[in-house]
Formats: sequence, C-alpha cells, structure tokens
Amino acid sequence: MNDQFRIPDPETRAKSIASLKAASRLLDLSNLQLDEAIAFVEKDLREQQRARLLYKSNSIPTNKMDS
Repeated sequence: MNDQFRIPDPETRAKSIASLKAASRLLDLSNLQLDEAIAFVEKDLREQQRARLLYKSNSIPTNKMDS
C-alpha cells in the first residue's frame, strides 16, 4: 500500500484554496446574519421589558397625604 502524502499540483492547490476562501466567505456571511438576528431578538426583548416595567411603574398606587 502506498499511503505517502502527495503534494497536489499548483492548479489543484489553487482550486482548493479558492474553494476554501469561498466557503469561508459564506460562513462569515452566515455568522453575520445570525448576529443580526440575535441583535433583533435582543432589541425586541429589551423593548418588551421596558414596556412591562413602565406599565408596572404606572400602575403602582401613589400615597398622597392630604396636608
């Protein structure tokens, strides 16, 4: 059996490198899209929490003492 490592020719290496670079760009784009989706959800959750806290603070009865 011949299990020795063989260095590919320059054309094959160039094609492999181009393919890896393209895959890397796609992964970067996917990561960016996921980051944007996470940011959107986090913003929505912050807005929900803010609205909930504002509602609760407006529904707290205030004790006004007659002077």
